[in-house]
Amino acid sequence: MIKQPYPIIIDLTHKKIAVVGGGKVAARKISKLLAAGSKPVVISPKLNPAIDPTKVEWIKGPYQRDRVAEMDIIIACTDNPIVNEQIKKEASHFQLVNNTSDKRHSDFYNLATIMVDDILLGISTMGKSPSLAKQVKNELSDWLKKRHWRE
Repeated sequence: MIKQPYPIIIDLTHKKIAVVGGGKVAARKISKLLAAGSKPVVISPKLNPAIDPTKVEWIKGPYQRDRVAEMDIIIACTDNPIVNEQIKKEASHFQLVNNTSDKRHSDFYNLATIMVDDILLGISTMGKSPSLAKQVKNELSDWLKKRHWRE
């Protein structure tokens, strides 16, 4: 579990990223990864209709360690918490893992973000209340959109 997080912004364009799982959670993660310039490898027997198979590298099948051995970042978002935990346990020391089913077994977790013009805000409740983070995000987004900062 992250006790004192270190927030950073990462350029993912040249990072090898795997998303293990092909459901709704994976679709949300993949959407953000694609927007960040990454082309993730998706490992899953099936894909949610929201995932465009032409925009990802799809390995049609279940998680196997050798499929993620060379990845820099692994996002474990299967519907099986045991598999998600196995992914974290099998990761090497240089791989960062986000276990979406259990933040205590993750190296990182994502923030709710707002981007208005050149302002990027990240919001986190440290996993305690995603609904509160969403509410704060919406309120701050509305507030930012009403202001016009220009240099």
